[in-house]
Amino acid sequence: MHKYDEFIHKELTPHLDAGEGIELTGFLFTKSLKGVVLSGGLSLIGDGYFFAALTLKRMFILATEMGFASLKIENKGLSEIPYSEIKSIKPGGFLNQKMIAIELKDGRSLVFRLNALATHYASGQKQFIESLLRFHQSAGGAGTSS
Repeated sequence: MHKYDEFIHKELTPHLDAGEGIELTGFLFTKSLKGVVLSGGLSLIGDGYFFAALTLKRMFILATEMGFASLKIENKGLSEIPYSEIKSIKPGGFLNQKMIAIELKDGRSLVFRLNALATHYASGQKQFIESLLRFHQSAGGAGTSS
């Protein structure tokens, strides 16, 4: 387990229910690739980055930020999404640049991107979307499309 996974586990352990464990970790972002290219990479600095963890019943999202030289190991806010509150999950993207659009039952939509090759930030990066879809479906989720 590398330092980012250790940080995720340390931050989330107090929030887990008895018997609940972290099954997989991921690293998500909301930055537009077009914006990054147009800004010459300067738009990479700041917020819009998230550590994520999947349990068998919910997804946790830890907001963090990118410093000048690297990703910060910092908790800027914690959210959780029980799979029972997810209406649908729509994966997309190409090659190693992936995207997931999560529609919640309350009408909100969340869109995250991930680079499947960024395994140095989260050990479950390559399997994250597939696992999210599977856990949601196992929890009785419908409306998931792949």
